[in-house]
Amino acid sequence: MSSLIALGTGGAATVATFYLYVGVRGKNKIKVDDDHVPYWAFSIGMLSANAGTAFQQLAGVGTQLSDAFQNNAALGEWKVGATAALLTVAVFGLKPRPWKDALCGAIAPSLFAAAGGIWVLPASLFGVITAFVS
Repeated sequence: MSSLIALGTGGAATVATFYLYVGVRGKNKIKVDDDHVPYWAFSIGMLSANAGTAFQQLAGVGTQLSDAFQNNAALGEWKVGATAALLTVAVFGLKPRPWKDALCGAIAPSLFAAAGGIWVLPASLFGVITAFVS
């Protein structure tokens, strides 16, 4: 048995995205609390890193966001870690909103990996867990 559930990364990202969409709407049997949206979206972002080209666009959004801050002379020196910190504060410091938390959570893994240092820990832990399960 190659994995616990044979979905593949593209299939797992699609299923998780659909589950999140259905659960946030709250009109079905599946319910996802607004507080849990960032965690679901972060998982989708991690899965999308190894999925097909449709999901790999999420990393591009994170890169473009960071580049927008870095190329702004009015902000001075801006590193990717600052963008990752800003994203983290936006998710956990503001009132939960599914649309905001889903977008920020999905692009967070690519920003965390690009920032390096302590920001890589969440992505590394998720990678270890998925490697252990498969």
